[in-house]
Amino acid sequence: MKIYINARFLMQRPTGVERYAYEMCRALVKEGACITLLCPKHNEIDAAYDISEFNIVRFGFGKSHFWEQFVLPLFFIGKKDYVIVSFTGLGSILIPNKVMTIHDLSFLVNPSWFSKAYYYYYKFMTPLAVKTSKKIITVSKFSKQEILHFYDFLRDNDIIVVYNAVDRDKFSLRDKVQSDSSVPYMLAVSSMDLRKNFRRLITVFESVDNCKLKIVGGYNKVFKSSSTDINAKTNSNIEYLGRVSDVELQRLYANALAFIFPSIYEGFGLPTIEAMSSGCLVLASDIPVLREVCEDAAIYFNPKDNDSMRNAIYKALSMDEIEKNRRINVGLENINRFSWNKSAKKLLEYIDTI
Repeated sequence: MKIYINARFLMQRPTGVERYAYEMCRALVKEGACITLLCPKHNEIDAAYDISEFNIVRFGFGKSHFWEQFVLPLFFIGKKDYVIVSFTGLGSILIPNKVMTIHDLSFLVNPSWFSKAYYYYYKFMTPLAVKTSKKIITVSKFSKQEILHFYDFLRDNDIIVVYNAVDRDKFSLRDKVQSDSSVPYMLAVSSMDLRKNFRRLITVFESVDNCKLKIVGGYNKVFKSSSTDINAKTNSNIEYLGRVSDVELQRLYANALAFIFPSIYEGFGLPTIEAMSSGCLVLASDIPVLREVCEDAAIYFNPKDNDSMRNAIYKALSMDEIEKNRRINVGLENINRFSWNKSAKKLLEYIDTI
């Protein structure tokens, strides 16, 4: 069976879902899978991606959802014995031989986190895409249960969990370098939308002494912003860095006193295992998916309670080196559960059942 990839993601700057798509493609190639990436003909591929190992076919006109829903299906007219995989979302509802990915259903859990256009588009299109897909990929057991809850016409074996992982070449303990910061800092990494809970984190950190908060992340128009940058500029204890390169992100993870992830809702929570892979202590929201991903490697707090979050921060600040190193080592052991190669193998076995 010929495997095609919906590579519209190559036109977008990599965030969590785009990184998942890119790393899965790389892993499939390493596993010897013969894959062809399809993307719009006249759109620029983002410079952040190394595409040298990919077989890419540029096809059709238009861009974004229009290309995906109406132009991409034209490529498959007359073709048989194929499957197309969409790693970042819906895929075309007009292509029956497809596997789609649902990273999470946050837009259904709380529509107020998103723009109205985004919410109504995905509320209408997602069930149509689900019903016209051969199989569904998701990134955690938690997300699988969410999908089965919201789309109860699906069966358990319609969905496969294919975990995120870490690129060990980019995020590794061996890359740890001497800190250039005179003041200890904690690091937060995420998009600047409301469910990431940065408003509460910033409020809590305003009363933390002798430790800064550095925030890495960008904005996306589909999310309702938390106005983090405005708050950060008014407090010398908080530094907003915007988007940074992977090299800089690794340095920030490696030199942080701890990584803190205050999110209210996630499908996986990739930055937590990037931090662990970099030898960074992790503080995480006590929500089911992060318990699944981080297990015993994180210090947990209630993301809706200021005191609980503050107590976790001070626990990290007061932790002795022996206990800190023990927890870091638990994190390094934990990330061995996640591998892009394992995920690629699992997907290929899954595709063989179609």
